[in-house]
Amino acid sequence: MEQWILMVTVWSSLLIGTAYSLPPIRLKRFPVWASLCIFSVRGAIVNLGLFLHFNQKLENPPQVPGVVWALTAFILVFTFAIAIFKDIPDLEGDRRYQISTFTVRLGQQAVFNLARWVLTVCYGGLILSGWLLSGVNSAFLIGSHLLALMVLWILSLRVNLQDQRAIAQFYQFIWKLFYLEYVLFPLACWLGQ
Repeated sequence: MEQWILMVTVWSSLLIGTAYSLPPIRLKRFPVWASLCIFSVRGAIVNLGLFLHFNQKLENPPQVPGVVWALTAFILVFTFAIAIFKDIPDLEGDRRYQISTFTVRLGQQAVFNLARWVLTVCYGGLILSGWLLSGVNSAFLIGSHLLALMVLWILSLRVNLQDQRAIAQFYQFIWKLFYLEYVLFPLACWLGQ
């Protein structure tokens, strides 16, 4: 029964994803619940569950080091920004089907700015903690995240919220930054050894 952590990770992700997407529950209709689904699975369940699964064979009981907590916190906050940004391109569809998203309630500009500032806080937190984390190359971690933050801001200032294509491209860019983190952070750890 050594696979129990993996099974809990997979099944909880599956159940939350199903409740998020499929009727009759379809939690994606409710902005707070949609955000909770996205960042609980992407931020906490997957990161901690997979770390504990792979680490359980190495330590008894497995200990979660500070760098894993830092990555988990970063991803948790980052996925909140993704969760609120995802509805910006679909404002008209959400209005038509009476889905009360943050974008419908607050407007595109407000949610766009909120998502950008959430990402800024996310990157800023990791940049500041780069000096405190053991087991990472601080210079690489700080430099790469400063660069990512600068590119995020430069590109965000060019987004025309009246252009659906521009919004969708920026949303895709945010996802690229999300997946880039799974390259940058392990590289910072590897270089820190």
